[in-house]
Amino acid sequence: MTRPRAELIRELAAELAPRRRLARAGAAALGWFAAAALLVGAATLATGPLRPGLLRQLATEPGFGIDLLLGALAAGVAVLGLMRLRIPGLANGTRAALPALGLFAAWAAWQLVEVLSRSAPASGLGQRPGCVFEVLLFALAPLALALWLARRAAPLQRAWTGLLAGVAAGALPALAMQLGCRYEPLHALGFHLAPALGVALAGALLGPFVLRRV
Repeated sequence: MTRPRAELIRELAAELAPRRRLARAGAAALGWFAAAALLVGAATLATGPLRPGLLRQLATEPGFGIDLLLGALAAGVAVLGLMRLRIPGLANGTRAALPALGLFAAWAAWQLVEVLSRSAPASGLGQRPGCVFEVLLFALAPLALALWLARRAAPLQRAWTGLLAGVAAGALPALAMQLGCRYEPLHALGFHLAPALGVALAGALLGPFVLRRV
């Protein structure tokens, strides 16, 4: 003879453990951005100095400021979209990802604009020989942190969530290389932004597996 439904429900409810309330999407995104920027910044400084003349370049080249702004916005908007996607029903995967992907595309497009508009030869000042590998390596901890934060909730659109984690995690070290490596748009496209895009694709592939509840 089966137990009454009410009794079964009471027993199951008694076994439930309280869960901590999730932080709001904006606060969680800000926390991730601060922690990830600190990690990437520390790793960048630990492996070499920033590019000589960086402050003067910021003051005299508006295009460089736009470059940095687009990179920072791509990372910030991506992690905000991720924090919204981790809660079912709060956001749609496509709509959450498009702004971040659009900003990343705009960042790459800006490098092309800089390539076409430059008249002086590119400078090799401050070049890091292994910058492409540094982008990939420095993205690992931010990517793991973003996926862990997403997994603590209940993301249903796991591929989109993983993609946004990868965009955010890849954009920050690419941005760091814009400060620590040679500033040459064609080099930035091939050795800074391209590996960041690889991190984004890796996040999209990992998302369905890492974010699945077992």
